[in-house]
Amino acid sequence: MSADLEELTPQVRQTLQERVYREIRLALMKGRFLPGRALTIRALAGVLGTSSMPVREALRQLVAEKALVMNAGRSFAVPLLTHTQYRDLVRIRAEVEGYAAAQAATRISPATVSKLRALNKAMTAASKDGDRNSYILRNQEFHFLIYDASGSTVIKPIIESLWLQAGPYLALLFDEGPHAKSTLDRHEGAVEALKNADARAARAMIAGDIADCAEIILASRQFSD
Repeated sequence: MSADLEELTPQVRQTLQERVYREIRLALMKGRFLPGRALTIRALAGVLGTSSMPVREALRQLVAEKALVMNAGRSFAVPLLTHTQYRDLVRIRAEVEGYAAAQAATRISPATVSKLRALNKAMTAASKDGDRNSYILRNQEFHFLIYDASGSTVIKPIIESLWLQAGPYLALLFDEGPHAKSTLDRHEGAVEALKNADARAARAMIAGDIADCAEIILASRQFSD
């Protein structure tokens, strides 16, 4: 069995289709599947412990959300973006997520700031240990803890949609040479800005983190051009 499939959790029959959809969606956001990865209904159904029908419907829904593509022969795959498409995605992420961070700066609690510091320390440890999955997961938790603190019920679904497309590429960070110091420094800067209720600095740090990571990812060969 492929290592990336082992991360998925077997499902129960209650609200099965929605559970399958959420599980695959979360795996994409976490970068469990790399760009270009083919996903077969049979393999996913086997790992999730379901029939093919809920998996097929979940994959079709993710195609509609542009998180997956359907190839000839009705097979599914994680999209391979062009450099232009990826740069466009990065610019939009920087704007939207930077805005959310600025909003969070005026609302975030001291307890949440402490959690952010702990997550950044966990990322530092994961980087030193070479623990790719932990590093990626803690990074996602760090960002979404900030976005939750924005207090906006509108912006989070938008950011999740962007991460559905970005997640497979974010997973490349751990494989593309030195990256951790830049990311961790940006995170620390964001924590300080949030602690000081500095909306402008918080926005700049999150936007800068996204841009720094993008330059590393753009140096990889995981693009269609």
